[in-house]
Amino acid sequence: MALLEVSHLKKYFQVSSGILHAVDDVSFTLEQGKTLGVVGESGCGKSTLGKTIIRLTDPTAGTVLFDAVDVAAYSSKEFKKVRPNMQMIFQDPFASLDPRKTVTELIAEPMKIYKTGSKAEIYQRVKTLMDTVQLAERFQNSYPHELDGGRRQRVGIARALSLQPQFIVCDEPVSALDVSIQAQVLNLLKDLQAEFHLTYLFITHDLSVVKFFSDKIAVMYLGQLVETADSAELFRQPLHPYSQALLSAIPIPSSRQKMQRVKLIGELQSPIDPEPGCRFAKRCLYAREGCTGRDLALRDFGSGHFCACCRAGALEEQTPSK
Repeated sequence: MALLEVSHLKKYFQVSSGILHAVDDVSFTLEQGKTLGVVGESGCGKSTLGKTIIRLTDPTAGTVLFDAVDVAAYSSKEFKKVRPNMQMIFQDPFASLDPRKTVTELIAEPMKIYKTGSKAEIYQRVKTLMDTVQLAERFQNSYPHELDGGRRQRVGIARALSLQPQFIVCDEPVSALDVSIQAQVLNLLKDLQAEFHLTYLFITHDLSVVKFFSDKIAVMYLGQLVETADSAELFRQPLHPYSQALLSAIPIPSSRQKMQRVKLIGELQSPIDPEPGCRFAKRCLYAREGCTGRDLALRDFGSGHFCACCRAGALEEQTPSK
């Protein structure tokens, strides 16, 4: 059952030199209890996509069906009723926490705003949440600056869980953490998903992380999805040249194995008033006349594998191999 259906979602920003197409005609579905990983280089619109879906910024156009209701059309007042079910874990665990509040106050704040119980019930819930995210009780009166990055991110996770949401946007939740702490937080998120049947939109630029964490992967480039597939399928047979380049950059922990690197050359197209056509064409080794002049839709290549490339079928045999 699809909990989230995003259709032709757009988010544009007016800038001095034109209109910035941060998210441009993005569509996908996400089943309840599953994880969709969104990957792409910095500036491609991943975070804006997540923020637009949960209405931290209003969409320019498109629909966001959450549990079969179009929340993109809601007013701010109407969306307040939906907000408890759609939460976000932010990339920077320090900047996202109010430095003037203690851990207890930070976790309790959403429950106080939505009046989910008495003061005693709320603070009992805080203790339960701290235990759930494996945050020791001795930190309940600590301030964010007194915690390390891993503990601060656990506070952010506990706060996101405080209103018992169904859907959480994880915006690069481990990118600011040490590798050992990353593993702890990722394992915690997977355990919480299994326990509470949570649905995640997991935003990252780390392909090793997204392979471990996601059921499906969507590759994003300059505001558009260029390829979507099951996690194993995408790593086995990437079809889009951009996906191939991303996967070829993953380090291999072996001196005997070598990956054929795909080096991107050419000029990065501006996301401000972009011309119709494939936005990767200027950097693509296989670009031809048919790649420009018209926008390319995602095509089904079987087994739920979609790609927006006019030469994707021909590229299957040219995929770099490990």
